[in-house]
This record gives sequence, structure tokens and C-alpha cells, in this order.
Amino acid sequence: MKAYTLIDITETKQHRSRCTEKFLLDQQANFMSFFQTLSLRFNPYYEKSPTIEVMNASELKKLGFGSKYKGEHKVWCFDFTIDRATSEFDEKAVLQDFDLVPVIGELNETIEINNNVFRTLDKTNTNITFKASE
Repeated sequence: MKAYTLIDITETKQHRSRCTEKFLLDQQANFMSFFQTLSLRFNPYYEKSPTIEVMNASELKKLGFGSKYKGEHKVWCFDFTIDRATSEFDEKAVLQDFDLVPVIGELNETIEINNNVFRTLDKTNTNITFKASE
């Protein structure tokens, strides 16, 4: 499976006990919010931290991002697998889980985040999508 988001979910692996740089802590907080929400319905596994790609408007549209996002934007891409023994990936349920989950904005995003939340059910403001791996 693959997750795509316009929200900065950079995995910095920094924690308050060993880092004082708020920016890195905020990026890690977004990653943890993302990963914990993803973990609500199954056990996700991953080998690599999210990567960043710059995509144009047609690529964003093809992935299912909101219609308000024009031009080029940074997209955080995250590959993961799930423990098939416990459950199957239910995209509709996962999208409902993610809708309106709070995030920290004004990090490395190239979008203006609507209300500092993940959006999945609003066709104009969708900022996170999921696709089966190709």
C-alpha cells in the first residue's frame, strides 16, 4: 500500500528528551499522528521513512487530492504493508479514520492547510490519499 499526503509527515525520530528543535519535533509529531491513525485498524509495517516528491496538478488530481491544489506541490509518499493475517485494507474505513485528525502546519508543506487537519472526505481540500501498490 502507499499513502500520499500534502502534509509534512517527515520522520525525524526526534523526541523531547533528546532534541530541543521545535521544527523537528513537530515533523515527528505529524508522523506519529499519521502512523497511529494508520494503526487503528491493522498492523502496518514499513522499511523506509516517507519520501518527498514534487508533483504537478495533473498528478495530484490523478492521486485524488482536492481540486483546490493547483500547480506543483510537495507530496510525502509512504510505502507500507499490513499484516494480512489480522485484517484487510479497508480504504473507506481508513479514510474516515483520517478525516479531521489534527496536524501541525507551517512546516515544509507547499500548501495552505485547511484548519490544520488531515482531510479525506472533502473533494476540494483532500490532502491525504491511499493507493494499492503497483
